[in-house]
Amino acid sequence: MEFKNDLGLVGKIAAHSVMSGKYKDKDGNIKEILPVGPGNSLDFDQFREDIGAFGGGSGGTDIDKEHPSAGANYYAGSLADGEITERNLEWSGTDDPTKDLTVTFKDDPGSNPFGQYSGLTILGHIQKTVMTSGTKGAVSNLELNYDPSNVAKDGYFTTTSPYPIYISQSDIASGQELDVPINGIGEGLEGDNTKPAMIHLKYNSDKTMTISHEEGYVNDGNSAGATGVKYSFVVEVISTFSTQRAVAQLPPSVVLFSGNANGMITLSGTDNYYSNTMNGLEITMNTETTGGNVKYTAIGLPSVFKVPKEELVIGNKFYIPTTGMMEVADKLYDPTLMSQHYTPIAEVVGSHHYQRYFRGIKNGYFEIGTNSITFNMIITLGYNVLNSWSDEEFKVEISRVTPY
Repeated sequence: MEFKNDLGLVGKIAAHSVMSGKYKDKDGNIKEILPVGPGNSLDFDQFREDIGAFGGGSGGTDIDKEHPSAGANYYAGSLADGEITERNLEWSGTDDPTKDLTVTFKDDPGSNPFGQYSGLTILGHIQKTVMTSGTKGAVSNLELNYDPSNVAKDGYFTTTSPYPIYISQSDIASGQELDVPINGIGEGLEGDNTKPAMIHLKYNSDKTMTISHEEGYVNDGNSAGATGVKYSFVVEVISTFSTQRAVAQLPPSVVLFSGNANGMITLSGTDNYYSNTMNGLEITMNTETTGGNVKYTAIGLPSVFKVPKEELVIGNKFYIPTTGMMEVADKLYDPTLMSQHYTPIAEVVGSHHYQRYFRGIKNGYFEIGTNSITFNMIITLGYNVLNSWSDEEFKVEISRVTPY
């Protein structure tokens, strides 16, 4: 094409020049990069700041090719590197994947729901149901293993969907139904017929949220009655979250607490949201108990617990796993016959030698506070003297807390 003069050529070039650009920020909002100054150049300062909020460009939107989104669920940043903060508990409880869950939030979400945060984050697990020719069998739970490389891990359900789940504030506020598939290889099972488990989220006008479930499966595709497994995602915890730049992590050599105590235990060195605690907290128990010569280890619980960083949500309760504990004595049994059913714990009390029997535990959890853990666990033991049956309670203590 010929131009009558240079001005026509310049006009043609200008007409095809890039005058602006658009991108998504960490909350999923569409932002525009506009020209500024006498040179009419594009201003990338805000763009760099927003990308920095993902932790140096390591997460958040579809620009992150290493951590692709899954429906409304996106990679907001590295929890291990401290890029996720301000996690405050908004809901925890029982979720039945066969029914819709109505979530009433602990705090008022406000007119712009959770507008002071980046969004909401969700913890949960996979419920697995074995199917044989269409008949339900054993039901068990699997922890999620987030691996963008999609490599199966024994005993876990591997997902390529970002986990913990992160939902942007703008998506929540939209009031639209949001789909969150749990993609990935799972347990690595093979089958002709496969589908990922999924949850659907919808923020309601009454400031509640409805969560519905959609079963996934791996089976042989037999229309007369499939053999394989079904999977459902079960919600455990919903909390707020915000993003920040990565922070320096405390090494395991840093002692956050040392001594023997129960109740509220203050931790020294953690930031307000545990962003700097590496992979979580390692809690060492006192092997004695308060109030008597009762060995904590006699009931079969480990002397060290690890609370994963994902569980360090302010207000959350991390329950002690009871697998491996000795049998709990049933109060309905005749006390004189209990020694035939349960291994006694022999303790010397005063001038008497009693046979004690493990009854169970109370308050078996660590409650996460701001720079603190509240721990009020009690071991209950029973004993029989002259055919009179009594229970005694013994407090358990924490002796040491470190990152791990």
